[in-house]
Amino acid sequence: MKGRSVALIAAAVLISALALSLGCSTTDQSQAARQEIAWVPKKLAVMPFIRVDGPIQPGGTVCCPLTGATYNTGQIIPGAERVMDDALNLALPNITSIPFVPYAQTGLVFAQIAGRQYMDTLRKDVVATGKKLGADAVLVGFIFRFRQRQGTGYAVDKPASVAFDLSIVRVSDGSVLWKNSFDETQQSLSQDLLNLGQYMKHGLSWYTAEELGKIGMSRLLERFPWRKTASKTE
Repeated sequence: MKGRSVALIAAAVLISALALSLGCSTTDQSQAARQEIAWVPKKLAVMPFIRVDGPIQPGGTVCCPLTGATYNTGQIIPGAERVMDDALNLALPNITSIPFVPYAQTGLVFAQIAGRQYMDTLRKDVVATGKKLGADAVLVGFIFRFRQRQGTGYAVDKPASVAFDLSIVRVSDGSVLWKNSFDETQQSLSQDLLNLGQYMKHGLSWYTAEELGKIGMSRLLERFPWRKTASKTE
């Protein structure tokens, strides 16, 4: 188990370095990301979440290395990736019938592949990882902000703030079939009546970053294209 943990840490370092080196140069040109997906994969590989650090300053932004979407940058607390990895790993079996390779196994394979060729892009490495695992699609997540609240559940000086996204890359052609994001800084109920249902479901309190991240994950997966209740056949 010790060797496996070391390998996972190495994978995380490689992933972070690759994401930073790509910056904002990659853009998604797939029209399928905005359309209903008729194609259904037989097997899905789930990547470990990738943190994308940027300058922590007012107005600072950072780009998703896969799609080019821009987000306000901010603090990413230690362990944020693991929180989101576990939340996704726990939720997927409940929302889809598609078999998937969990993030720990996918991360180990990605660590062996990433950066082997100097000119390879992140997308190429993701596709190569999917092929190695015999998957038809790869689910990739990025974290751009995961700021912890300053205060308690009853009163805060600064609320939690979280930004992350999910994308699905088809292995056969590298296209991004689906993408969605969560980008939210918690506000008081009086300022955020549109999210009244969220407060009623998860409690009237100031959330921790971990709690807000899990809420965001639940919200994104409500729009996952291959849910059990709306499954399609090839």
